[in-house]
Amino acid sequence: MNPTDTTTRSTGKVKIIAAAAIGNFVEWYDFAIYGYFSPVLATVFFPESTGLSGLLATLAVFGAAFVLRPVGALIFGNLGDRRGRRWVLSVVILTMAGATSLIGLLPSYASVGVPAPLALVTLRLIQGLSAGGEFGGAASLLFEHSVPGKRGLFGSAQPASIVAALAVSAGLGSALTSGMSTDFLHSTGWRIPFLLAFPLGAVGWFIRRGIDETPAFTRMQEQGTVSERPLREVFASQWRLILAGTAALVSWTAGGYATLQFLPAFFGGVLHRPLSAGLTASLVGLSAYAVFIVFGGWLADRIAGWKVMTAGAVGLAVVAIPCYRLIIHGGTAQIGTAVILFAVFLGLTAGPTTTVLSELTPGSIRSSYLSIVYAIANAAFGGFAPYIVTALISSTGNLLSPSYYLIALQLCAVAGLAAVGVHNHRRSRTGSDPAA
Repeated sequence: MNPTDTTTRSTGKVKIIAAAAIGNFVEWYDFAIYGYFSPVLATVFFPESTGLSGLLATLAVFGAAFVLRPVGALIFGNLGDRRGRRWVLSVVILTMAGATSLIGLLPSYASVGVPAPLALVTLRLIQGLSAGGEFGGAASLLFEHSVPGKRGLFGSAQPASIVAALAVSAGLGSALTSGMSTDFLHSTGWRIPFLLAFPLGAVGWFIRRGIDETPAFTRMQEQGTVSERPLREVFASQWRLILAGTAALVSWTAGGYATLQFLPAFFGGVLHRPLSAGLTASLVGLSAYAVFIVFGGWLADRIAGWKVMTAGAVGLAVVAIPCYRLIIHGGTAQIGTAVILFAVFLGLTAGPTTTVLSELTPGSIRSSYLSIVYAIANAAFGGFAPYIVTALISSTGNLLSPSYYLIALQLCAVAGLAAVGVHNHRRSRTGSDPAA
């Protein structure tokens, strides 16, 4: 084998990972920064609401973006299977970056009144539409450029880049909230992370435009086997796998929102601790989470991925109540222990996801399937998780409410993963492999 050819292929793989990761990073940085600044945005756009009601209003807008995720999944998943993975990924990153940047330019409620929160809702819906097409495109891109034996590790770049974006968002939020006066933060400082979205998005778009289409999609184009109606095929032939895949995903998609990503709102809006403390705790947990995602992907190349994910889901259910007790009543060391435990088990559930779900369906409908299950999991369980647990706390006065919601999510995930395991067992007995 020519060493030059090996080097060229290795360089190409690195470029693919970079394209998927940086674009994915930008998409989720843009989407997450809103959640981390929700206590500040509550006073900027909903000043007439006080206490938990103001935070609930802001979190409702956060969740509203998830309503359009399934719509975005249908639109962009379909286009990904008909026009290619690269084309879709280039479009969604520009849409997300533009909407996020415009949020940073919005006037406050005090300046223009009701039009301010209405504009905020509109831009959040556009963000949700864009985010609906990101997962399916990026996951298909990584899976179809990977090689057997390293698909778990290769695919882990997708969820790892999501969490890395969340960690950077939390770190930036922590630096801004701790280094600025309250007046400046509420008037101007909160705009900075939103305005950074545009240059980040431009860089991501440039990198994505420079990659090759996946070999699988190119082969389908050459053979004339590109599906003309991928959505129709998905719902007609894969509806059972849609249910199973959606349930499996909620373990870490919704689980992350109910744990590490909820901490800033939990600290600032519920426990009445400094927002910067919640952002710091979230940053530590998310940084560890990204590492354990890669470990989970690596492990999935050695053990069946659905089994690795099941172990993570069961672990999250077991530590849910003890960890939230540590967060509520403990000091710095106890909080650190809790977020690391969350990170370990979330990483096991997230790392194998790209490979496990991509192997379930043929390439002609892969982008549509992945987009749909991810969007439904987030829209039905994840996007409103911060709102749900905050509302539970408000109505019951029980600070452990997030842990109960987390346990329910994991039970749902275990059921879905069991169904995936049964499907894989039946497929191995018949010798069929739709992912080939």
